[in-house]
Amino acid sequence: MTKNISEINRNLEAIEQTRHITNAMYLLSVSAMRKSLSQVDYSHRYMRRLCASVKDVLEKSPDVRSSFKSDEAEYLGRRDTAFFVIGSDKSLCGAYNYNIAAEVENRLHTVQDEGREAILYTAGTKLAEILKNHGVEVYKNFDGASQYPTMQQAYRIAEELIDIYKVGYVQDIYVIFTDYVSAAVQPVRVHKLLPLAVENFEDVPSVDYSAPMTYEPSVEAVFGALVSQYMQGYLYSCLCNALVCENVARMSAMQSATENADAMLKQLSTEYNTARQSAITAELTEIAAATELMQHAI
Repeated sequence: MTKNISEINRNLEAIEQTRHITNAMYLLSVSAMRKSLSQVDYSHRYMRRLCASVKDVLEKSPDVRSSFKSDEAEYLGRRDTAFFVIGSDKSLCGAYNYNIAAEVENRLHTVQDEGREAILYTAGTKLAEILKNHGVEVYKNFDGASQYPTMQQAYRIAEELIDIYKVGYVQDIYVIFTDYVSAAVQPVRVHKLLPLAVENFEDVPSVDYSAPMTYEPSVEAVFGALVSQYMQGYLYSCLCNALVCENVARMSAMQSATENADAMLKQLSTEYNTARQSAITAELTEIAAATELMQHAI
């Protein structure tokens, strides 16, 4: 019985230490989530204005010539689709990465069923590991981009994606990320980045003005600059959204782990008290028996 009490004590100590860790990680995730939410608010305001400008050019200047438009893009035929997928660099965030990986595999199967090929970029070391373990080839992972999203990181990613599109290496480019809607809703989104068409901006209100718009030095030059900024801004917004969702997922996972630890501590405490009472009862019984033997011996 004493051995059982010792085992229960060791289990209690181990679970208590684990609970301290999970609770600390929960509090850190709450702080990180609140900080990243401010970045999301800023990026959303920036992207609304930028998307409105891109849509305005596509609507008001339909004759603008650009390789970024679907009807004028060049294509070498080497690969068809590029996916940029945002996951996490760290673990302990529940099914966050696995949900994204499942969406990626579905999209890759769809592309393959159409007789096409795909190239995969990722931002998130853990996500890349999961995909590789599932037999999915990851062409390149942008280390640190998902954990510390910055405009510089978004610029680096956008320029590489634009380069493979402009030379005709891919026909279209998609970004797959988790979108923060609320603390309870973070769906996995798939958005087409290139080529651009008015249909890509159906949820963006059109800019209405009476006077004709003049672009300097030309509408093509302005549109090219807008597309580059649009790619950078949209990717930055996706990275910020994904970071919030990652922290929310980690908060939920750590909160569940802490609650499970509390339940286990409560159960073990009950077992400890029961075992302790049994040990005390056994000791009293032995003392009473020994006393009785001594009295009969006398």
